[in-house]
Amino acid sequence: MTDMLKKVRFAEEATLEFRESVEWYESRAKGFGLRFTDEIDSTIERIMLNPDMYMKVAENIRRIQVNKFPYSVFYATENDTLVILRIFHNKKKPVEW
Repeated sequence: MTDMLKKVRFAEEATLEFRESVEWYESRAKGFGLRFTDEIDSTIERIMLNPDMYMKVAENIRRIQVNKFPYSVFYATENDTLVILRIFHNKKKPVEW
């Protein structure tokens, strides 16, 4: 059972993937990058409410599907911190953990 999560930290790779995705969506339609950002925020909130609920893909790594966008968030927990490891487009080659 995971302790109460109080903080969120993005791994460097997740930060880069997030920025690239926001820029790509915004370049397609004004405001779409913001909609993507809102869905990532919503996904993180869902994880914070129940981090153990989502599919385990490796020993300490879980995956959750982002609503309305073809992305998954891969995450781990470290004490009271949620660590966002990847924000990954579902069409890309799966991540090897």
